[in-house]
Amino acid sequence: MTCAKPSVSETGGDGAQMIMFQRANCTWATPFTIDGSKPGRTLNASIADMTGSMGRDHGYSTSVMDNGDSTFVRYEGTMSMKKDGSGTYKGTWKYVRGTGKLRGISGSGTYKGAGAADGTSWADISGHYSLGKGKAKKTK
Repeated sequence: MTCAKPSVSETGGDGAQMIMFQRANCTWATPFTIDGSKPGRTLNASIADMTGSMGRDHGYSTSVMDNGDSTFVRYEGTMSMKKDGSGTYKGTWKYVRGTGKLRGISGSGTYKGAGAADGTSWADISGHYSLGKGKAKKTK
């Protein structure tokens, strides 16, 4: 997944402690398939709490599939940031719900990625899902 520079609202004073509210539009370089559908537009919204160069974030990712159904994922993890604004992050994710044919989806996995100084970022995401109709399937 590749994400555009997020809109960020910072609170805090001297930069040693910072809370960031982020919202970013993302695309899938290699789209996964769930029950024959691929993700289109994806929106990530998160909160990050930074102390110095280290922090934690948690948020939600909403993907609208090409058939109009949607998936909703909750994610959380750790991040580190350099002075130029670039950094790395990693964590876990979990499906919280789906709509249409994806109603009842469950599954989880991991992610790891990096962000550039200009605010753009990418992530490798892997895991599994189940639609409650049999064996869990692997996604990447």
